[in-house]
Amino acid sequence: MSDWIDIPSDPAHIRRERERARDLKKSLWWQQQCLLGVCHYCHKKVTPDAVTMDHIVPVSRGGTSTKGNVVPCCKACNSKKAYLTSAEQILNTLEDENPGLFDSSEDETGASHHDALLSNRGLFIAHPHGFCSGVARAVNMAEAALQQNPEKDIIYCLNEIVHNQHVVFRLSSQGMIFVKRVEDVPEGSRLLFSAHGVSPDVRQQAEARHLQVIDATCPFVSKVHEEVRRFAATGIHIVCIGHRKHEEVIGVVGEAPDRVHVIENAEEVCHLDLPVDQPLAVVTQTTLGEAQVEAVMSALRARYTHLVCPPHADICYATRDRQHAVEDLAQRCECMIVLGSTNSSNSQRLVETAEAAGAHAKLISDISELSRYDWSAYSTLGITSGASTPEHFLDATIQWLVGQGFTCV
Repeated sequence: MSDWIDIPSDPAHIRRERERARDLKKSLWWQQQCLLGVCHYCHKKVTPDAVTMDHIVPVSRGGTSTKGNVVPCCKACNSKKAYLTSAEQILNTLEDENPGLFDSSEDETGASHHDALLSNRGLFIAHPHGFCSGVARAVNMAEAALQQNPEKDIIYCLNEIVHNQHVVFRLSSQGMIFVKRVEDVPEGSRLLFSAHGVSPDVRQQAEARHLQVIDATCPFVSKVHEEVRRFAATGIHIVCIGHRKHEEVIGVVGEAPDRVHVIENAEEVCHLDLPVDQPLAVVTQTTLGEAQVEAVMSALRARYTHLVCPPHADICYATRDRQHAVEDLAQRCECMIVLGSTNSSNSQRLVETAEAAGAHAKLISDISELSRYDWSAYSTLGITSGASTPEHFLDATIQWLVGQGFTCV
């Protein structure tokens, strides 16, 4: 934290500054700016990896500087030392950059420009959001297969390529056919494995039908498969923390069905019928919430004396980063909108993360669902999208909310 900036203690100067701050409603304006996540100097959005909050505007009390307001500033402006040195300079700069922002003139409706600014309801976008690298990779592979198909052969996909209805609909409109079973695919056809991965048994079925396989399994999911094979080769039992009906977990269990035991929550740990003094390996579904995993791990540690875990956590970095972004934003917004399908594990975890942080949360799967809620009840909305949600859905949602009187900041 940098040193406080001293404001001259001359009584006339202090009185002038105080009157000006009061008349211009400086404190209200400044509180809003601190919430906007916008660099005060270059007016660009401040992302979590580019923000520095070490610029302080103090309030003078008889020549003594006390803690005032935090100024959002990006690292680029910070490196240029492009900060202001007094409250008076700040107010002057605000007036220069926003003509009429603090004047008392009223428009035809009787509202001042400043009051209009403050009356806008804020819409805050979480960063990062949307497609993770594994989803983007799978979707790109599917689109490339459809485009590089001179014979116009039908390309099949086993299960949804990712858990998002918009992505599935788009690929379906381009000619891809989604199936539930390998036997539904004609022999010799092209079959794409989804980002969630498949079991060795499914791969054998595809080989038996002479299918041309396009493997779009997320690399992070493939890592969990490799861990299970490695642990199973040593003869120890393996706990997989995850949802037993999720395609990813089904595929992981298929690597060693007689060795892998699925646990969905901490309460299920006591039902494990495994020796408590023998080594027990632990892997997790990649799209779980950190709190959910930690609760199960605490229960496992209390019961088993020798847990063996992979050197790196199985929850992928994209899942963690999106949860952390939502956790931070939810503390500053009354309600969080999570864009994603109901069968998307990572989207459901984002809803849980927002609620745990103290905000209301709504999972929105389609633009038509927005009209079901009274958004006017909120003055601040946060918005994010799951790791399998396309950007165009976010753009359409923002446009709809702007039409309802929100200002995208």
